[in-house]
Amino acid sequence: MAFDVKTLAMINLTIQLFLVILLSYAAFVARKKDLRKHCKIIRIAVLLQIAAIGAVMLPSMLGYIENGAPGILFNTEILFHHTMGILVIGLWIYINLVYAQIIRWPGNFKSIMRSAYVLWILAFIIGMHLYIRIYL
Repeated sequence: MAFDVKTLAMINLTIQLFLVILLSYAAFVARKKDLRKHCKIIRIAVLLQIAAIGAVMLPSMLGYIENGAPGILFNTEILFHHTMGILVIGLWIYINLVYAQIIRWPGNFKSIMRSAYVLWILAFIIGMHLYIRIYL
């Protein structure tokens, strides 16, 4: 089954909205001190995000690079969006390595987890702006 680009973008947008809801729920669970459940939710969210990146976002970005994106401001915005996404995944890997006690972190790292959340939300907002610019 082949989808056109706009349909794929709409499917991705739906996934991203679901992920923002899932992240908000994970933050709620973390405040209730159920870190085991929080970690499971975040792992699912990041794996879904990686799948969305591989299936939709990366091919889209490569298409813009290949065909020439519509201007320097657009290029900067898409680069910033993708950089934040990569940082979120990098922070997720780092946090998981700390929790698995493969590497050590001196003290409490709630600030790193909050930074990952803020970056994810900012990447989502910029992604929404990109979607609106491209498809509406």
